[in-house]
Parts: sequence; C-alpha cells; structure tokens
Amino acid sequence: MVAGFRRVAVAAALFSVAVSAMVLLGWWLGSEAMKAVLPGQTTMKINTAIGLGACGLALLACQWPRTRGGPASGLLSLFVAVLGLVTMAQFIWGIDLGIDTLFHDDRQAIDRGRIPGRMSELTTLAFALLGLAGLATCSPRRLWLAQASALGVLLIALYAMSTYGYQMASRTPVTPFFPVAIHTGILLLVLVLALGWLAARPGEGMMRVLASASFGGVLTRRALLPSLLIPSLLAFVAQWLQSNEVLTPQATLTLLAVGSGGLVAWLVWSVGALLDRLEGERRVLRGLREDAFTDVLTGLGNRRAFQQAIEGMLMQRRESDSDFALLMLDIDHFKRYNDSHGHPEGDEVLRLVGAALRAALRPGDVAARFGGEEFAVLLPGIGGGLALKVAERIRRDLERTAWPHEPVTVSIGAAQATHDESPEHLVARADAALYRAKREGRNRVVLDA
Repeated sequence: MVAGFRRVAVAAALFSVAVSAMVLLGWWLGSEAMKAVLPGQTTMKINTAIGLGACGLALLACQWPRTRGGPASGLLSLFVAVLGLVTMAQFIWGIDLGIDTLFHDDRQAIDRGRIPGRMSELTTLAFALLGLAGLATCSPRRLWLAQASALGVLLIALYAMSTYGYQMASRTPVTPFFPVAIHTGILLLVLVLALGWLAARPGEGMMRVLASASFGGVLTRRALLPSLLIPSLLAFVAQWLQSNEVLTPQATLTLLAVGSGGLVAWLVWSVGALLDRLEGERRVLRGLREDAFTDVLTGLGNRRAFQQAIEGMLMQRRESDSDFALLMLDIDHFKRYNDSHGHPEGDEVLRLVGAALRAALRPGDVAARFGGEEFAVLLPGIGGGLALKVAERIRRDLERTAWPHEPVTVSIGAAQATHDESPEHLVARADAALYRAKREGRNRVVLDA
C-alpha cells in the first residue's frame, strides 16, 4: 500500500509537468485549446504553468531515489512559494513588479479587465501552500505542516471547482478574485498536486490511516475522496446544465438534493458491503485457524495447539505460581487392534477416545491428540495428587466403555509442572511416567515422582 501511494505521487508529478508543458507550448503557438479546457473560459497563465511545472518537478525530485534527500526538491519548492507570495504581494499592495508579463503581454486579459498575465488570488495562495508543502514534506520534523498545507490546497481547489459551476450558470464572476482556469483548479490542484504531496509520505501522519491495511484504512480509501469530490462535481454539473437551459433553477435544486442523497446512500452501501466482505474473510480465517489447530479425526486439538497451550500455561506458572498438571495417555495394544479389526475400526477407537476426553474434562482443560494413538491433557489449577484422581477417572471411564469389538484400555502418565520447567522437560517426565505404567502391566495411572 505504501509503494502504491508513492507511485501515485510520482504519477501526479509527471502529469503536472506534462500539463504545464502543454500550456506553455499553447502560449508559444497561440493555441487557445491548449491554454484552456473549454472555449471562452479562463486560460492558464504562463506563470501559473511555470509554477505548476516547478511544483511537479519538486514532487518528482522528492520521490525519485536518485534525488530524494537532495536540495533539488527544496529549491524548486522554494521557487513555487516565492512565485506565489510575490504575486500575492502585488495584489495586496497594488504594485506591478513586471513578473506577470515577463514572457507575454496577455492582451486577452486586458480585454476582460483583468491584470495582464497575472494568475488569480486563489492560485497565488495555492502556490504559497504548495511550496510550503514541498519544503516541509522532505523534512521528517515538519510532516504536520506539509500535510496541513496540502489539505489547504485541496480545500482551495474544491472551492474553485464548485464556484466555477455557479459562474458558468450566472455568466458573471461569483467573486471578484475568482478566475481560475478549470484545469488549474480541477485537474492539477485537486487530483494531482494536493493529493500528490499527501501521497509523498504514506504511512505517516494523517496518511497513516489511509495506508493502513486495517478496516479503517480500507473504509477511508474507499469513502474519503468521493465524499470530497462528488458534491463539488455535482454542483458543477448542475450549474452547467442550468447555464445551458437544460434545467430550471427548481430542477437544479432537485438534482442537487437527489444527488446528495444518492451519495449518502452509496457511502452507506459501500460501508455495508465492506463490512460484509470483512466478516466473510474473518469467518474464513477463523475456520482456517481452527483447521490449523484441530485434529481432523478426533476433533481435539493437534500437536500445534498443545504446544501453544503448554507454553502459555508454563509462562503463567512462572508469573503467578499457578499449578497445572500434564497427562500423557496411550491406547494399550493399539497396533494389535488395528491388525485384528482394520484401520477404519482403529480410527473409530480414536474418535471414541477423543469424545470421552471431551466429556470428562472441564471447560478450561486442554485435550490434544499428541500423535498416533497418544493423547495429552493439560489440567490448569490442579496439583499432582488431584491430577492422579482425574487420570484414574478417565482410565476407568474408558475401561467401562462399550467398545464395538473388544475391550480397549489406556495407560496414563501424570506430571505436575515445576516453576522454571521447559515444555520439552515436562512432556519427557509425563512420558516417562506413561512408560512406567506400560511396563507395570498397562491399564493403569502412574504419577511422576
């Protein structure tokens, strides 16, 4: 996910540079189509194109392995910030430093009553913030400043995109400082540079949630950007339709209301679908986990489950000095039973032993098939004397079971865990007691001394 966000940042940088080059070529060739997306609409100024190209190169230098950490990104970002601040100063103090018409006299702006060659006030503010974001992004200690600046640019772009639709409907500027080229406001500021600088440091700051593989990360990636962009796009489309007399003002309001309700409904459905998918995946994972820790034949825990349980109980024993005991149980003469009655009947004996152990033990006890015809039982909170009684009860219950072909008995070895014992040593002691029970005639319980 982090690598994906970095690729987004690089793509944003390359796209910004490409659009900047196209606009500059349009000014050189005198092509209105290359300078503005829609005929008769605001064109992107030369200084705007230069600033956007420099910002794209700064973002690329911040992400490119050979230039990452070098001065290129910082110097280019500083240029973008200075360009925005100097142009803003011209607006504030009513001065002309000659930077707006340095490359072109921009007669079209004079005809419209605008200052020739000068970008809008919104664009100057966006450039100041983009330059600040570029300067701060490659500095680990100023990440919050970089992301806050990029969010500020995103808000400016969303405002510009929404206002553009109202201007198209009214045919007059909605605000005295509005004129922002549509590809400046929509394509570059929103979809490229603001999001590009945010994606430049994935997994950190506010981007940590977006880059996360958790439910919160998936939900944020799916719902955040549409919830920001769709209302502005909807307002733009509705006002454009009204300006072309496709919709009446009343129909425009209806479209906005229905569209907003549809957005909310889509977000609710998206969250529900995501929750449903995650719940399905959780059930699958739970089933896989149970399969990984369960013996298929007996339904008891397997060797892996036993190992995990005994390690946990020994750790608890060391921390809280709580007793527990281990029983090692082996079916007597099981090979002879298999040879006489066949392996399917032997499997049935193993299943019956597993069922008997589940019936005989408490909820907190752990029974596992240790291997072959050998079983292990962990008895938390029980010392050696009580473990001997539990083992004897299990042995007696199995002896009295109505077996299908011939009586089946078990031998059991018991051992009480000591304070600093390893799992291997405890199993070895219980095994030794089990072998003693077999040597002494089988069908009996022996406690490790």
